[in-house]
Amino acid sequence: MDPRQVEEDVRTLYNAGEGRIGTDEIAFCGIIFNRSNNTLRAIANEYHRRHRHSLSHAIEKEFSGHMEHSLMYALLGALDPLRRDARLIRAAMEGAGTKDERLTYRIVRAYWMGGQPHLQGVKNAYQEHYHENLIRRVQSETSGHYEQLLVAILEG
Repeated sequence: MDPRQVEEDVRTLYNAGEGRIGTDEIAFCGIIFNRSNNTLRAIANEYHRRHRHSLSHAIEKEFSGHMEHSLMYALLGALDPLRRDARLIRAAMEGAGTKDERLTYRIVRAYWMGGQPHLQGVKNAYQEHYHENLIRRVQSETSGHYEQLLVAILEG
């Protein structure tokens, strides 16, 4: 990781978003999607140090919809993959009706990411950020064999 490149990336991100009228989406995507997790962590830390708020705040301010979700997915994957996965699982259960296919995919993917230790971390992050038990939430959103399957994966 090149500290000069980190400084340049922070400057570019600011100038592509908060430092101008309008947003240069290409500049944001070019940095967020093409840097390693270690570099993204360094960029996020430096951005916060220089601008007194987080890079995720800047993304939320400058973007919406699928572009915001994509950028946040990449950034949170570098900064806190457990929280990212908890957030995605919760999103599959929000609103009118549970998105069953998405919920299944998110829980199974969380397991695949690192087995039971990763999944336990996701459950802990879910509890910490949303103040509810993930297994109980899944039980309240599902039923039958489908519920039993998801709970079995979550319980390990």
